[in-house]
Amino acid sequence: MWLLVGGLVAVAGLLWTAPPRGVDAQGIQPTPTLPFFFFEDNDPYMTYGGNWSTVANALASGGTEHESRTENAIVTFIFNGRYVKWFATKGPNRGQARVLLDNVEIASSPVDLYASSVQHQRVVVWIDSLDESVSHTLEIQVMDRRNGSATDSIVSIDAFEVLSAPRMPVTPTPSPTPFPTATLIPTATLPPLPTASPTPAFRPGAWPIDLRFLRYYADHDGPRILGNSIGSPTLFAGNFAQYFEKGRIEDHPEQAQSAWRFQYGLLVDELHQVRAPIPVGGDSSTVTYGTVNDLAGPQRRLTPPAGFEAGIGFNDDGSVFIPFSADLASAPGHNVSPVFWEYMQREDLFPAGWLHDIGLPLTEAIPATVDKGVLRGRQILVQAFQRTILTYDALNPTEFQVERANVGSDYRRVFLDRVPQ
Repeated sequence: MWLLVGGLVAVAGLLWTAPPRGVDAQGIQPTPTLPFFFFEDNDPYMTYGGNWSTVANALASGGTEHESRTENAIVTFIFNGRYVKWFATKGPNRGQARVLLDNVEIASSPVDLYASSVQHQRVVVWIDSLDESVSHTLEIQVMDRRNGSATDSIVSIDAFEVLSAPRMPVTPTPSPTPFPTATLIPTATLPPLPTASPTPAFRPGAWPIDLRFLRYYADHDGPRILGNSIGSPTLFAGNFAQYFEKGRIEDHPEQAQSAWRFQYGLLVDELHQVRAPIPVGGDSSTVTYGTVNDLAGPQRRLTPPAGFEAGIGFNDDGSVFIPFSADLASAPGHNVSPVFWEYMQREDLFPAGWLHDIGLPLTEAIPATVDKGVLRGRQILVQAFQRTILTYDALNPTEFQVERANVGSDYRRVFLDRVPQ
């Protein structure tokens, strides 16, 4: 498995670092971004004891998981880093595990992996604020115990994530463990920018994430919500900002005591207002920002449902009516598709709420035919919001059927002078 963040690529234990960049035009030296490392369940850094099984699972991080229901089966993981995350599958047949860090049971232990429905690649333990100068030992012990709603007591190990973990040679060096082939979802790449082809130093992720945003990025699943950095820190409308593949994050210090201190910019508004002829959702698409502009006009907004007074309205078909009003007062608006509304309610992705992180809907959900890399003619659903565009592809793995479009990369193509290189 691999991950690209802040100019560093971790691929099955290898590390590539982009060449360093200098001080930006404002004389600000961005704080270097530390690398995220993923350790799959079959990584030699993990030591298993007791009865464990390797189970193929296409929706797991690397295509497999280790599972056990045997009491006192144990896995030990030694690492250096600021934090560690344990990823596992949750579901109706999952049980409980005891978790120790450096021989001390953590406060949230025992950890219960039960959920009413199957959920893959879930963060079930996140231990932060660790001393990076010393090694730590994470120990997970199977208890063969379950709560009253569970049908079994299975505990799974999918992967671990560590921030700033130098992968020192394992002693003795083990035989290489083959990595299973993971099913990767191609990111919609757009036609080349109207500039010279980027060198490695200018590819997504080559710009360090500034210290102002680093903690927020790490805490709010930045690699998934924002993607990689595509420019140096800058100012936008008097606020410190930085651009990423999927958006612009802005610092609003005047709202330091509220959830609105950090905001995602209104990039979709800016793009559709200039009718940017750029495909939405893929290398080519039947929907462009010009299409969005046609559908986002006031005359295209729908009358509120009968009896609607304020807030949001739930329709019989599962869609949700949202008025085009900052305080959600009664006004014409749009219906949000059920598949997008469910995604917008995820507190793990949008802890500040959908209005903060996604914004008001600009259009209805519309179908689009797109090409994504070698995948041709994919039928997807697209809905535009102020701060992002959501896409739904039924052929993607469940966890990635709904995604945020690369509106930040689109913005850089249209407004190159606004995204400092």
